[in-house]
Amino acid sequence: MDWSWDYHRMINTFRKYPKVAGWLYTEHHDVINEWNGYWRFDRTMKYTGLSDIAKGMTDKDFHSEFYLSTGNEISKTLKGNEVLNMPLFISVMSGKKIEGGQLFIEFDVEFMDKTGVTTPYTINTMKFDYQPWMQKQLPSFEFKVPAFAGLGMIKFKLKDASGNVLHTNFMHFVVKSDLNKDKTTILEVAPSKFTKATWSQKQWNVLDGLKVNGAGKGFFEYNIPFSNEVSLGNVQEAFILFEASAKQLFDKDKGEAFNKNQDYMLGAKVSPHKNPNSYPMTDETLFPSTIDVFVNGNKAKTVNLSDDPADHRGVLSWNSQPQDRKLREAGSYGYLVKLPLSSAELKAAKAQGFVTLKIQTQGEGGLAIYGADFGRYPVNPSVVIINKK
Repeated sequence: MDWSWDYHRMINTFRKYPKVAGWLYTEHHDVINEWNGYWRFDRTMKYTGLSDIAKGMTDKDFHSEFYLSTGNEISKTLKGNEVLNMPLFISVMSGKKIEGGQLFIEFDVEFMDKTGVTTPYTINTMKFDYQPWMQKQLPSFEFKVPAFAGLGMIKFKLKDASGNVLHTNFMHFVVKSDLNKDKTTILEVAPSKFTKATWSQKQWNVLDGLKVNGAGKGFFEYNIPFSNEVSLGNVQEAFILFEASAKQLFDKDKGEAFNKNQDYMLGAKVSPHKNPNSYPMTDETLFPSTIDVFVNGNKAKTVNLSDDPADHRGVLSWNSQPQDRKLREAGSYGYLVKLPLSSAELKAAKAQGFVTLKIQTQGEGGLAIYGADFGRYPVNPSVVIINKK
């Protein structure tokens, strides 16, 4: 499973309590009955996705001498136009002298809405006086979130007066709202609202349909409702949008019972994806799937889904976990697929009252479709129409 999410929360918390001397983290690599190591049992790499989330961040930032913590919350759900209050705590485990006696926090906020567009926001830098070995609560960072739904992130870098980066960290926020951006219409369906599906191995849903899985060869087909009230006279751009990944049939999903009473010290062995809570983390071994996308019965695009990944980038999958001591495909996510819709396709959809979207695998690589509350991107299978301003 993705070790980086809870590890991130753990380190954020420990750095607020400097009198806690340490913690137990078993081995640095996977062992015979645990799969939360930095490396796999065979010493091949796992990938956290940290550098994709915050440029320049690595696993080393979790153990930096200089550390900025937001506490144990690394994602938060808010309503549109609410003010996010992000606590900040500086933990310095060093006696180093800093030129000028001041440190600077550089904030970078970005927000992806339900059209798949990311908007950056410019935020001022915060500075504070530095002392060696300081452990101190700093003023909170406040940000009024957008009025419309989406996924936002605050990246922050701790720098000295010369601009040297001492530490990088981040926090996500999810915005719930029924509003769309100006001049934008979004027609969408939940992943579980498919009208047809056929799979050679198995089909099942996650958390009441926040994500749907099809293993082996097959397809999901959707009818995305197209309201007669949608105006097509001033369209600047129209496209279909969805998040998808390959889908491996893991041992935990084969319907076989999991034996909890195994003695690993006496040689018991078990698959790393047999435990009901497991979801193998992104690593060097890929599980790809090639899909064909059909719009109203016509083939529109072929897409290679390179893997069935799970790591820190699956923010929405982690954020939607029920906190009941069980995990449901936590950290899993897909790839954003976008394909344009022509004027003729829009007119045909309006005439029949829906757009038919069929997503079909070419081989046995399987397919997972993610909704706006699961995966990496805050989108359902959607038709997006943007009008001219």
